[in-house]
Amino acid sequence: MLKFIIRLDDACPNMNERKWIEMEQLLDKYNIKPIVGIIPDSKDESFMANGTINNFWENYAINWQKKGWIIAQHGLNHRLSNTVRTEFTGKSYDEQKKILEEGYAILKNNGITPRCFFAPAHTFDDNTIQACADLKYFDFISDGYAYFPYTYKNVLFFPSVFDTPHIISKNGIFTFVFHPNNTTDSSFKNLEKFIISHKENFNIDIDATIEEFKSRKRNFKDKMLEREIKVFRYLREKICKNTNH
Repeated sequence: MLKFIIRLDDACPNMNERKWIEMEQLLDKYNIKPIVGIIPDSKDESFMANGTINNFWENYAINWQKKGWIIAQHGLNHRLSNTVRTEFTGKSYDEQKKILEEGYAILKNNGITPRCFFAPAHTFDDNTIQACADLKYFDFISDGYAYFPYTYKNVLFFPSVFDTPHIISKNGIFTFVFHPNNTTDSSFKNLEKFIISHKENFNIDIDATIEEFKSRKRNFKDKMLEREIKVFRYLREKICKNTNH
Protein backbone atom coordinates (compact mmCIF):
# COMPACT_ATOMS: atom_id res chain seq x y z
CA MET A 1 0.00 0.00 0.00
CA LEU A 2 1.24 3.47 -0.92
CA LYS A 3 -0.98 6.44 -0.04
CA PHE A 4 -0.43 10.17 0.24
CA ILE A 5 -2.19 12.79 2.35
CA ILE A 6 -1.93 16.55 1.87
CA ARG A 7 -1.82 18.66 5.05
CA LEU A 8 -2.36 22.42 4.96
CA ASP A 9 -1.09 24.47 7.90
CA ASP A 10 -1.97 27.88 9.34
CA ALA A 11 -5.51 28.58 8.16
CA CYS A 12 -6.92 31.60 9.99
CA PRO A 13 -8.67 34.93 9.29
CA ASN A 14 -5.24 36.49 8.54
CA MET A 15 -4.16 33.88 5.99
CA ASN A 16 -3.04 34.81 2.48
CA GLU A 17 -6.44 34.53 0.81
CA ARG A 18 -5.17 34.42 -2.77
CA LYS A 19 -2.79 31.55 -2.11
CA TRP A 20 -5.33 29.56 -0.12
CA ILE A 21 -7.86 29.93 -2.95
CA GLU A 22 -5.23 28.72 -5.40
CA MET A 23 -4.47 25.69 -3.22
CA GLU A 24 -8.16 24.90 -2.76
CA GLN A 25 -8.81 25.09 -6.49
CA LEU A 26 -5.87 22.77 -7.18
CA LEU A 27 -7.03 20.14 -4.69
CA ASP A 28 -10.65 20.39 -5.83
CA LYS A 29 -9.51 19.88 -9.43
CA TYR A 30 -8.24 16.41 -8.50
CA ASN A 31 -10.85 15.71 -5.79
CA ILE A 32 -8.25 15.59 -3.01
CA LYS A 33 -9.52 16.16 0.51
CA PRO A 34 -6.67 17.35 2.75
CA ILE A 35 -6.14 17.77 6.44
CA VAL A 36 -6.39 21.49 7.12
CA GLY A 37 -5.06 22.97 10.35
CA ILE A 38 -7.03 25.94 11.64
CA ILE A 39 -5.50 28.22 14.27
CA PRO A 40 -8.43 28.91 16.63
CA ASP A 41 -7.29 32.38 17.75
CA SER A 42 -4.28 33.41 15.69
CA LYS A 43 -1.95 35.96 17.23
CA ASP A 44 0.90 35.26 14.83
CA GLU A 45 2.21 38.69 13.83
CA SER A 46 3.76 37.33 10.63
CA PHE A 47 0.25 36.85 9.20
CA MET A 48 -1.10 40.31 10.07
CA ALA A 49 0.17 41.94 6.88
CA ASN A 50 -2.35 39.81 4.95
CA GLY A 51 -5.26 41.74 6.48
CA THR A 52 -8.35 40.11 7.96
CA ILE A 53 -10.91 37.96 6.15
CA ASN A 54 -14.14 38.97 7.88
CA ASN A 55 -16.12 35.97 6.64
CA PHE A 56 -13.35 33.41 7.18
CA TRP A 57 -15.43 30.98 9.24
CA GLU A 58 -18.45 30.92 6.94
CA ASN A 59 -16.76 31.12 3.55
CA TYR A 60 -13.73 28.99 4.26
CA ALA A 61 -13.67 26.87 7.44
CA ILE A 62 -17.30 25.72 7.35
CA ASN A 63 -17.14 25.25 3.58
CA TRP A 64 -14.05 23.03 3.91
CA GLN A 65 -15.81 20.96 6.54
CA LYS A 66 -18.86 20.53 4.31
CA LYS A 67 -16.64 19.36 1.46
CA GLY A 68 -15.24 16.57 3.60
CA TRP A 69 -11.86 18.09 4.40
CA ILE A 70 -10.42 16.81 7.68
CA ILE A 71 -10.34 19.78 10.05
CA ALA A 72 -7.47 19.93 12.54
CA GLN A 73 -7.05 22.11 15.60
CA HIS A 74 -3.67 23.75 15.07
CA GLY A 75 -2.76 24.82 18.58
CA LEU A 76 -4.40 27.97 19.91
CA ASN A 77 -2.58 31.25 19.11
CA HIS A 78 0.44 30.22 17.01
CA ARG A 79 2.34 33.06 18.66
CA LEU A 80 5.86 31.88 17.97
CA SER A 81 9.04 33.94 17.74
CA ASN A 82 12.80 33.56 17.46
CA THR A 83 12.94 32.93 21.20
CA VAL A 84 9.61 31.14 21.80
CA ARG A 85 9.34 28.15 19.46
CA THR A 86 6.58 26.18 21.13
CA GLU A 87 3.05 26.54 22.41
CA PHE A 88 3.04 23.27 24.35
CA THR A 89 6.41 21.66 25.09
CA GLY A 90 7.57 22.06 28.68
CA LYS A 91 4.25 23.25 30.06
CA SER A 92 2.37 21.31 32.71
CA TYR A 93 -0.39 18.85 31.89
CA ASP A 94 -3.04 21.24 33.26
CA GLU A 95 -1.70 24.18 31.25
CA GLN A 96 -1.70 22.18 28.04
CA LYS A 97 -5.14 20.74 28.66
CA LYS A 98 -6.48 24.28 29.16
CA ILE A 99 -4.91 25.41 25.86
CA LEU A 100 -6.54 22.50 24.04
CA GLU A 101 -9.91 23.15 25.67
CA GLU A 102 -9.83 26.86 24.83
CA GLY A 103 -8.91 26.24 21.20
CA TYR A 104 -11.52 23.52 20.79
CA ALA A 105 -14.25 25.74 22.26
CA ILE A 106 -13.42 28.52 19.77
CA LEU A 107 -13.67 26.12 16.83
CA LYS A 108 -16.95 24.65 18.09
CA ASN A 109 -18.42 28.11 18.64
CA ASN A 110 -17.68 28.85 15.00
CA GLY A 111 -19.39 25.70 13.74
CA ILE A 112 -16.25 23.58 13.38
CA THR A 113 -15.66 20.11 14.84
CA PRO A 114 -11.99 19.15 14.46
CA ARG A 115 -11.14 15.48 14.01
CA CYS A 116 -7.40 15.97 14.26
CA PHE A 117 -4.79 17.92 16.20
CA PHE A 118 -1.28 19.09 15.48
CA ALA A 119 0.91 21.54 17.36
CA PRO A 120 2.63 24.63 15.93
CA ALA A 121 6.22 23.94 14.84
CA HIS A 122 5.80 20.20 15.52
CA THR A 123 6.56 20.88 19.20
CA PHE A 124 4.67 18.84 21.77
CA ASP A 125 5.47 16.38 24.54
CA ASP A 126 3.89 13.55 26.53
CA ASN A 127 1.71 16.01 28.45
CA THR A 128 0.22 17.17 25.15
CA ILE A 129 -0.46 13.58 24.13
CA GLN A 130 -1.97 12.70 27.50
CA ALA A 131 -4.26 15.74 27.39
CA CYS A 132 -5.43 14.76 23.89
CA ALA A 133 -6.08 11.21 25.09
CA ASP A 134 -8.06 12.37 28.14
CA LEU A 135 -10.12 15.00 26.31
CA LYS A 136 -11.06 12.58 23.50
CA TYR A 137 -11.65 15.47 21.09
CA PHE A 138 -9.60 14.08 18.22
CA ASP A 139 -9.44 10.91 16.15
CA PHE A 140 -5.71 11.30 15.62
CA ILE A 141 -2.66 13.57 15.77
CA SER A 142 -0.98 14.52 12.50
CA ASP A 143 2.69 14.16 13.39
CA GLY A 144 5.40 11.65 14.22
CA TYR A 145 7.79 9.43 12.27
CA ALA A 146 6.71 6.12 10.76
CA TYR A 147 5.76 4.42 7.51
CA PHE A 148 2.17 3.87 8.65
CA PRO A 149 -0.14 5.30 11.33
CA TYR A 150 0.59 4.04 14.83
CA THR A 151 -0.64 4.32 18.40
CA TYR A 152 1.39 5.83 21.22
CA LYS A 153 0.03 6.38 24.74
CA ASN A 154 -3.50 5.55 23.51
CA VAL A 155 -3.39 8.20 20.78
CA LEU A 156 -3.32 7.41 17.06
CA PHE A 157 -0.68 9.25 15.01
CA PHE A 158 -0.72 9.82 11.27
CA PRO A 159 2.98 10.43 10.57
CA SER A 160 3.86 13.79 9.06
CA VAL A 161 7.35 13.43 7.67
CA PHE A 162 7.82 15.53 4.52
CA ASP A 163 7.40 19.15 3.42
CA THR A 164 7.54 18.28 -0.27
CA PRO A 165 5.91 15.44 -2.23
CA HIS A 166 8.28 12.61 -3.08
CA ILE A 167 8.55 8.85 -2.77
CA ILE A 168 10.96 7.03 -0.47
CA SER A 169 9.21 3.67 -0.31
CA LYS A 170 6.79 1.47 -2.21
CA ASN A 171 4.75 1.06 0.96
CA GLY A 172 3.50 3.57 3.48
CA ILE A 173 1.04 6.34 4.22
CA PHE A 174 2.87 9.64 3.93
CA THR A 175 1.62 13.12 4.75
CA PHE A 176 3.02 16.05 2.78
CA VAL A 177 2.86 19.34 4.69
CA PHE A 178 2.20 22.63 2.89
CA HIS A 179 1.97 26.16 4.28
CA PRO A 180 -0.18 27.91 1.64
CA ASN A 181 0.63 31.32 3.11
CA ASN A 182 4.22 30.84 1.97
CA THR A 183 3.81 28.50 -0.99
CA THR A 184 5.58 29.69 -4.15
CA ASP A 185 4.26 29.40 -7.70
CA SER A 186 6.88 26.76 -8.46
CA SER A 187 5.73 24.72 -5.44
CA PHE A 188 2.15 24.79 -6.72
CA LYS A 189 3.34 23.60 -10.12
CA ASN A 190 5.48 20.82 -8.64
CA LEU A 191 2.59 19.65 -6.48
CA GLU A 192 0.26 19.47 -9.46
CA LYS A 193 2.83 17.50 -11.48
CA PHE A 194 3.19 15.04 -8.61
CA ILE A 195 -0.59 14.68 -8.25
CA ILE A 196 -1.01 14.03 -11.97
CA SER A 197 1.66 11.30 -11.83
CA HIS A 198 0.24 9.65 -8.70
CA LYS A 199 -3.49 10.42 -8.69
CA GLU A 200 -4.46 6.91 -7.63
CA ASN A 201 -2.34 7.18 -4.47
CA PHE A 202 -4.30 10.12 -3.07
CA ASN A 203 -7.61 8.30 -2.66
CA ILE A 204 -7.57 7.38 1.03
CA ASP A 205 -10.46 6.49 3.30
CA ILE A 206 -9.60 8.18 6.59
CA ASP A 207 -12.16 6.24 8.64
CA ALA A 208 -11.04 2.87 7.26
CA THR A 209 -7.40 3.83 7.82
CA ILE A 210 -8.09 4.78 11.44
CA GLU A 211 -9.76 1.42 12.00
CA GLU A 212 -6.98 -0.53 10.30
CA PHE A 213 -4.10 1.02 12.23
CA LYS A 214 -5.67 1.88 15.60
CA SER A 215 -3.66 -0.81 17.39
CA ARG A 216 -0.39 -0.62 15.47
CA LYS A 217 2.84 0.16 17.32
CA ARG A 218 5.98 1.64 15.83
CA ASN A 219 8.54 -0.92 14.73
CA PHE A 220 12.31 -0.93 14.17
CA LYS A 221 11.93 0.25 10.58
CA ASP A 222 9.86 3.25 11.73
CA LYS A 223 12.50 4.20 14.29
CA MET A 224 15.26 3.95 11.71
CA LEU A 225 13.27 6.28 9.44
CA GLU A 226 13.06 8.81 12.27
CA ARG A 227 16.80 8.61 12.86
CA GLU A 228 17.61 9.04 9.16
CA ILE A 229 15.32 12.05 8.79
CA LYS A 230 16.70 13.75 11.90
CA VAL A 231 20.27 13.24 10.68
CA PHE A 232 19.33 14.61 7.27
CA ARG A 233 17.67 17.69 8.78
CA TYR A 234 20.63 18.30 11.07
CA LEU A 235 23.08 18.16 8.17
CA ARG A 236 20.85 20.34 6.01
CA GLU A 237 20.62 22.98 8.72
CA LYS A 238 24.38 22.89 9.27
CA ILE A 239 25.06 23.30 5.54
CA CYS A 240 22.62 26.22 5.33
CA LYS A 241 24.30 27.98 8.26
CA ASN A 242 27.74 27.52 6.75
CA THR A 243 26.49 28.79 3.40
CA ASN A 244 25.04 31.94 4.96
CA HIS A 245 28.25 32.84 6.80
